[in-house]
Amino acid sequence: MKINNIKNIQNNLFVLLFIALTFPYLGSSQDSLTNELQCEVNRSYPSLSITKDQLNEARSLIDLNERYKPSWVREYLSVEILTSHKEKTRKAVSKNDTLSQEQKDIMNMAEVGTDISVMVRYIPENTLKNNDAKEMNFAFTVEPENSATFPGGPQQLKQYLKEKAIDKIPDGSFQNYDLAAVKFTINEEGHIVDAHIFGSEYQTSKNEKIDELLLETICNMPSWKPAEYSNGIKVKQDFVLTVGNMESCVVPLLNIRRN
Repeated sequence: MKINNIKNIQNNLFVLLFIALTFPYLGSSQDSLTNELQCEVNRSYPSLSITKDQLNEARSLIDLNERYKPSWVREYLSVEILTSHKEKTRKAVSKNDTLSQEQKDIMNMAEVGTDISVMVRYIPENTLKNNDAKEMNFAFTVEPENSATFPGGPQQLKQYLKEKAIDKIPDGSFQNYDLAAVKFTINEEGHIVDAHIFGSEYQTSKNEKIDELLLETICNMPSWKPAEYSNGIKVKQDFVLTVGNMESCVVPLLNIRRN
């Protein structure tokens, strides 16, 4: 019995020693992860865009615009879709939110990179005595099959930003919800254009020197492979570099979709 008690005491001491040695390590590891400055480059999307596959599978207006509210409509008067093809405007009209074959055809023939416009005339669903006809409009673009890419891919981009900018930012420069953002465009030739600090009006920027460093880093990037449709047509795309806390209330204004 005494031998068992001694063994239990030894086992308990071993467990306590293990915890004492392990927890400081875990704590320091968590601190290092917490203090690591977060840096991302994401697409800055148009207000409304869909992929070619989504367009091919679309059956109704809500497939073109997920924010569309069919519950607002009591009665459809007309649904008009306008596209551009060979420098001419094409129009197809239906009587409800179900896409007709003609509407699908002209959307699939639309010039790549151009807006596809939708105009809905309807009687709203309400209890007003004079229920006048309303009009609801939106436009969307079809995303290219191949997005713009940094030479060497995402890992090389991360390494470039780390060496040229992140490693040069003093510890403690970003606190709480601080976030710096640089928006830029990759044009049809793969060059960086229209790079600028975003959000000064929201006081996202706290340090002009850091802003200058980030902006210079973006402007001095090597050329990218531009965005391209399957037919070989290249188009420009917008991106944004963010450094700091991605829980900042400014992030929704950047129109990004994080993976």
